Amino acid sequence: MVGAAVLWGTGWWGVAVLFAFFIGSTAVSRACPDPAAERGEAKSGRRDTGQVFANGGAPALGALLGLADPRVGLWVLAIGLAAAAADTWATALGATSPSPPRHLLTGRLVEAGTSGGVTWRGSLGGVAGAASVGAAAWLGSGELRLFAACVGVGTLGMLVDSLLGAALQGRFHCPACDTATERRRHRCGILARPVGGIRWLTNDGVNAISTLLASGMGWWIVTSMS
Repeated sequence: MVGAAVLWGTGWWGVAVLFAFFIGSTAVSRACPDPAAERGEAKSGRRDTGQVFANGGAPALGALLGLADPRVGLWVLAIGLAAAAADTWATALGATSPSPPRHLLTGRLVEAGTSGGVTWRGSLGGVAGAASVGAAAWLGSGELRLFAACVGVGTLGMLVDSLLGAALQGRFHCPACDTATERRRHRCGILARPVGGIRWLTNDGVNAISTLLASGMGWWIVTSMS
């Protein structure tokens, strides 16, 4: 559904931007260890429906704006996916950091893979992820401004994602294992006790909000220039 919307609204160059996001994000995710997986917190390596729509739903809807104006559709698609790529690359490359992440709000050291935890390596990796999508968009549009917007808004979207994860994402505690978790039901099968954040707001929800905001900002930028 995401691919069909992108192809319909923005044509083959839009599909190339989507592939740049998918191939790059898949490559870094598989190349770098996932600390959340070691704790049983991560999903499997294959993207499920929730992850697909969280990362690609808003950009795909934005691509449909290309039916009225192809330039607008490509801008919204590319900038939304740049934010999704920045978050994915930041998570993957941040896992390779020799120093533990710090909580974005408190500055305290946190366990690798904790939502809201940031590292310099992960942050720079996020910039690179946004640039990878921006480069494909630049080739398709011939507009250097689109590349710059992908890098700038994509990086901002990554930071918003981390901020939402730190402040609002649901946090739980498993009484049986006496351990923190981001799942309502811990891997042991026991319902976890909510200890912070909005209990229904998951990581997929955080991703969906950040990509929606980035896509909306992309629409605002390109229409403001028209």
